[in-house]
Amino acid sequence: MTGNLRRSVLAAALAALVAATLPGTAHAVPATHTPPPPPSDARLAAQPARPAVSREQFYLLMPDRFANGDPSNDRGGMSGDRSRTGFDPTDKDFYQGGDLKGLTKRLDYVKGLGTTAIWLTPVFRNKTVRVRGGKESASYHGYAVTDFTSVDPHFGTDRDLRALISKAHAKGMKVYFDVITNHTADTITYAEKSYGYRAKGAYPYLDTEGRPFDDSRGMTKVDSDSPPYTPENTGDMVPAWLNDTTMYHNRGDSTFAGESALYGDFYGLDDLWTERPEVVRGMEKIYQKWVDDFDVDGFRVDTAKNVNMEFWTQWATALDRYAAKKGRDGFFLFAEAFSADPAVTAPYLTQGRLDGTLDFPLQSAVRDYASRGGPPSDLATVFAQDYRYATDKTNAYSQVTFLGSHDMGRIGAFIASDHPHASDAELLRRDRLAHEVMFLTRGNPVIYSGDEQGFTGSGDDVYGRQTMFASRVADYLDDDEIGTERTHASDAYDVAHPLYRSIAALSTLREKYPALADGAQKELYAKGSVYAFSRTGADREFVDAVNNASEARTVELPVESGAS
Repeated sequence: MTGNLRRSVLAAALAALVAATLPGTAHAVPATHTPPPPPSDARLAAQPARPAVSREQFYLLMPDRFANGDPSNDRGGMSGDRSRTGFDPTDKDFYQGGDLKGLTKRLDYVKGLGTTAIWLTPVFRNKTVRVRGGKESASYHGYAVTDFTSVDPHFGTDRDLRALISKAHAKGMKVYFDVITNHTADTITYAEKSYGYRAKGAYPYLDTEGRPFDDSRGMTKVDSDSPPYTPENTGDMVPAWLNDTTMYHNRGDSTFAGESALYGDFYGLDDLWTERPEVVRGMEKIYQKWVDDFDVDGFRVDTAKNVNMEFWTQWATALDRYAAKKGRDGFFLFAEAFSADPAVTAPYLTQGRLDGTLDFPLQSAVRDYASRGGPPSDLATVFAQDYRYATDKTNAYSQVTFLGSHDMGRIGAFIASDHPHASDAELLRRDRLAHEVMFLTRGNPVIYSGDEQGFTGSGDDVYGRQTMFASRVADYLDDDEIGTERTHASDAYDVAHPLYRSIAALSTLREKYPALADGAQKELYAKGSVYAFSRTGADREFVDAVNNASEARTVELPVESGAS
């Protein structure tokens, strides 16, 4: 316990954790062959049904923002100014120079956190620079793909990617690719020079005979006159089938409400007509090829909520079967379904046949509890809905838990925003508390690159995408960092940083006691400022109690083993 926040910390193997050996369950068989008694609850709890991925620890990073191992590829093999090359290390909206070689050289740093799985944001070739609203920005993030078959030259080569995966595997870390099926780069313009969303009710799709039809009830033959806009494609997409404009919805920009969430362009990126079987098969082949060519361990799928559920059912089933045929029985597919409601996220497992989702409901509850002093009932409400995730192949223990991300911003930024006048010591304690709740509850925790160094930021998206190497971006240089006097003008690979050390210690604890990773979780107490739960494994019950108040609390907790 430190400072004015009572926390579950690693003192004497976490003083807040109580480990108790469960009663023995072996039974001798009498000579009369009397049937043995049924297994005890302890024996049943010792053999839980767990999906293949239930003990991973992810490290999320953007290759452009992590480490620059080869300055010769900073401009992606192009010449000219930033409007052509996309490179400007003084502007947060442009390439900064990070690459795959840089990550490969820093694998020991990543491994030192206890990382078992690296999650890379997209590495596919992107449209280098785009103009939207009169403003230029580069596709350093990887979500504006023009070529789904090759590595973007700003990050390196296919050989560099193979070397990274091979060396990560040799160090005991898996590698996951971030993939996109919802949209491509913006290579389609409309002859009407208008991009407002056109709804299906007012502008139905037309078949080749000019008759309206509802694509959600089944596809029919279409041509370039079918959509509500008249699309024109630049022909820059790879594979070539993506240059066929009838493979896109062509309804204009999404408003992210109603039907436009499925049919509209995502901030101008061309929205694929995923109801079409040709698009489903095309996306299956694209990502089967990456399974073939690289020893990748799984995919995180982007913008799942912006794709019809039927697509996921077909695509995930096909990828699972293909990976299994290639000897990848543990291939793991998890989705970004942006909602804090488990009733919204769970269907991507039960209907969409994916293996997990990013746990936005838990992220919201942990942020509220650890940073805002919210009630433990928020946590209880999330865990009480874990039943929603159960399928024949997965359950809530495969959920990918996180505190912040490259899209929504950092946990450090949330805490600093919630407590604008707090001391660095208090911010650090709250940051640690959030990580401890995440690491000791069910799921596979994610560390977003830089969180272990106390990064904050002034907002979401690009404002939370600082480089781990020394920055020249004014917006980043203004950031305060938690737990250090360092600024973004210096490299940030400090293994002595208090958050790095705390996360590494939590990782060591989970590795030593696997029940803390995927043991059966049971709520024991959720009142006032205290949340307590147990994790039961093969021979031990662990009890964890956390308190987000500034005063100590004394509570009585029931334990299955009867331990004190």
